[in-house]
Amino acid sequence: MDEGLFLLKDGKGRAFLVRAKPGGVFHHHRGTVPHEAILEAGPGGRVKTHLGEELSVHRPSLEEYVLHMKRSATPTYPKDASAMVALLDLAPGMRVLEAGTGSGGLTLFLARAVGPEGLVDSYEARPQHLKQAEANVRAFWPHDNVRFHLKALEEAELEGEAYHGVALDLMEPWKVLPKAALALMPDRFLVAYLPNITQVLELVKGAEGLPLRLERVLEVGWREWEIRLPVAHPRFQQVGHTAFLVVFRRWKAS
Repeated sequence: MDEGLFLLKDGKGRAFLVRAKPGGVFHHHRGTVPHEAILEAGPGGRVKTHLGEELSVHRPSLEEYVLHMKRSATPTYPKDASAMVALLDLAPGMRVLEAGTGSGGLTLFLARAVGPEGLVDSYEARPQHLKQAEANVRAFWPHDNVRFHLKALEEAELEGEAYHGVALDLMEPWKVLPKAALALMPDRFLVAYLPNITQVLELVKGAEGLPLRLERVLEVGWREWEIRLPVAHPRFQQVGHTAFLVVFRRWKAS
């Protein structure tokens, strides 16, 4: 992680991602803080704005970073990204194929799951998105285990049965399903992230005749609670539906 990367939180729980550098100034609506003060306080410390507003200083977690990093595309929500890692059954040293890269949120979850000895091959056809994704990944993740490819997966030349998992976050994943299926090792998983059920049905239809078995379709719930002793209740603003996760398992070629 970039040593100058910090997350500041105010008294109301609002979070701000800051890349501290000499001479820089963080602007809060309740005053300013020199970046030198943030660097001096360090993770777990506290700083005050010139108007007296107290802010806590942290190293951002992966979830916090993905939610607050710069975006060129809407990132895969952390609750879904972590579920995809579990559904793909990833472990250190594995190889995983991703398309598309988007802002790099899911890429970070995949890269950390397979570890420095593993590999993520990530494909993105839009130059602006890939540039931002690469910057986002490099700022948070210090290991060189992600290969970024500026092309659509349809154009890629993939080795057969080379990947332990395939993660698809595309508007029309059924177009790349035949190629992705052949690149997946037998008895391993392909997981697609799709916002609406019409896409799910189209993807399942597109899998007919391919060496893929539909394992399950699910949504990931996430319900936060507000605790203000002695009162506890669900937060009024909740994260609702974000996407359907569609899980396929690869048959062994006959």
